[in-house]
Amino acid sequence: MSENAKQTILVVDDEEIIRDFLSEVLEDYQVTVACDGVEAIKKLRSQRYDLVITDLRMPGVPGEEVVKFARDTYPGAKVVVISGYSSLSTVSQSVHNGACAFLSKPFSIKELLQTVSNAIRT
Repeated sequence: MSENAKQTILVVDDEEIIRDFLSEVLEDYQVTVACDGVEAIKKLRSQRYDLVITDLRMPGVPGEEVVKFARDTYPGAKVVVISGYSSLSTVSQSVHNGACAFLSKPFSIKELLQTVSNAIRT
């Protein structure tokens, strides 16, 4: 068991394949998944996570709202935004909303693990 085993991560994405991929890659962490923003906010109401990884574009409650809710509920919360729709304005808006990092889909496993490691350590 690695030292990261106690770190908790909430993964939020409306695509099951992405949730499964992230859960598998982040096997050294305790990963909880949410299939949309509504489920993510519900989970955030009952538990604090060391890191939230959320997609931006999801039906219903978008990732921007998940970022804001996590930051408002847990000041200092670490949030990484992932999206297939990355533009300068999308990235800057995510950071403005409180994200500590932004990953454009598709991203490599190495990029993901380095981003997660950096986010949790800071």
